[in-house]
Amino acid sequence: MAFVDPSRFSNPLRRFARTLVADGVPEVAAPLPLPESLAGEPWYSVGRAVAGLGGARVDGWCLQEWPGQALRATFSACWRDGEGRLWNVLPGNQTWLFLPDPQHRYEGVPIATRYQALGRDALLADFLKVSAELARLAPGSAVRQTLQQTAERLEGWLALGGKGDAQCPCQSGKRYQNCCSRRLRDSL
Repeated sequence: MAFVDPSRFSNPLRRFARTLVADGVPEVAAPLPLPESLAGEPWYSVGRAVAGLGGARVDGWCLQEWPGQALRATFSACWRDGEGRLWNVLPGNQTWLFLPDPQHRYEGVPIATRYQALGRDALLADFLKVSAELARLAPGSAVRQTLQQTAERLEGWLALGGKGDAQCPCQSGKRYQNCCSRRLRDSL
């Protein structure tokens, strides 16, 4: 995947964080994988940590970046120990840049992933639009499978250095923004 955990807290990340939580300050959530944690289940895993070790659950946004392309915020949870430190208790050794959000709390209804482009490009805009739609669709639906394939194809084109004003990868001879981008926008 093109999105990675940021190595530093850049100005674009600061601005993006302010759009998510007005007065929020991102914190570093160090990795502390617990044996009873489940991958992809932050609320269950943090609940087990709170039940076994005390502390509190903190809901908020895990900030990621695609260097030079886009920013992504995924709603998740971390564990705050009794000394106030923030921990990522999911399996793996990932350090998160985590933005606590006191206004939102996960109650069984997913909160959509948020995206922000770092530049103006039709190919990048289409990828982010399809990714945002994927976050809203139920798993297993036929529409979701089609959109997943589209997102993977767009991400591959971006990873290869594709741009919206370059020749379309479908070999039509037109620019992407005047070819597949229009068809995609019409279908969405």
